[in-house]
Amino acid sequence: MTTSAANCPPTEGTNNIGERMRLVLDRHLIIDTDCGIDDALAIMLALSLPTSVEAVTCVSGNTDVDSVCENVLRVLHLCRRSEIPVYRGCEQPLGEPYGTAHHYHGTDGIGGASEEYPTGDGLMDTTHAALRLVSMAKQDPGKYTLVLLGPVTNAAVALSLEPKFTKNLKDIFVLGGNIEGRGNVTPGAEYNFRADPEAAHVLLSRAECPITIVPWEAVCRSSIPWDVYEEMCCQDTAKGKFFKAITRHTLTYHDEVSSEGYQVGDALAIVAALVPDAVTESKKARVAVELFGTYTRGQLVQAWTPDLLPTVKRTVDIAARFDSALLSELLVRMLV
Repeated sequence: MTTSAANCPPTEGTNNIGERMRLVLDRHLIIDTDCGIDDALAIMLALSLPTSVEAVTCVSGNTDVDSVCENVLRVLHLCRRSEIPVYRGCEQPLGEPYGTAHHYHGTDGIGGASEEYPTGDGLMDTTHAALRLVSMAKQDPGKYTLVLLGPVTNAAVALSLEPKFTKNLKDIFVLGGNIEGRGNVTPGAEYNFRADPEAAHVLLSRAECPITIVPWEAVCRSSIPWDVYEEMCCQDTAKGKFFKAITRHTLTYHDEVSSEGYQVGDALAIVAALVPDAVTESKKARVAVELFGTYTRGQLVQAWTPDLLPTVKRTVDIAARFDSALLSELLVRMLV
């Protein structure tokens, strides 16, 4: 799939975006990210909606943690929100290192576009991300929604430091895992959970607040149509040009997997948190993370019948499918 100015479709106004915008929840977000291409889109989307992004915490994943921090600062500068504090977190997973996702995101994490976009004068705080997560939640119990866009290492460390960490959160939204055995980096596992299975296990087995998981299958089922992607690439705005610059690196992948549309990945976790009406299919399930297996380490498994996973008592919400039209409207509007 390629795009150029010559095949740009005409930009059309959205008919009922004003009415649909009232469905957006006003939350206090903490975004934890391994800022790659879809993470950047997710942060941009959150900043375009009438909600409060209170902090961004960074973790190694798609690229190294220092590049992640720089990419977050770039996005905040682009969106004129450099006042939002950014915290550097874990460099390595709890278990053995797995590796980056440079094959998809590029060595800089944003498709080789880093030199084109400055980091600005953002607030890079010296407090470790896990410590800041603990302190923010403790200072205002029940206030914050934590959105996890990468490996969940920072959250797992925070939970190990303070057992009441998740109890002090309002809720958690996770982009990660796969509930039907469909992997994207191994035959049986999704990248975020495969990059740190132990952290995913700690979080899901010990969390005491509501958790919503957006699994890999939902990403595959909830892509935006290619004509919408073309429209976004043709937005003659700073954000539109940034979108085109960072996503062009991923088009080879979409061609290879014969994707029916452009997969927006992490943006779905933001949508699930802020626009719950956009989730058209969901279910509750008891789940666990596979810690072994040549092909299945990091896989999210669920109790398909009541007698399975007998030691797992708590359920999570699984967001399985999204309203493509509403998702498209939100993403096009974000580039204005």
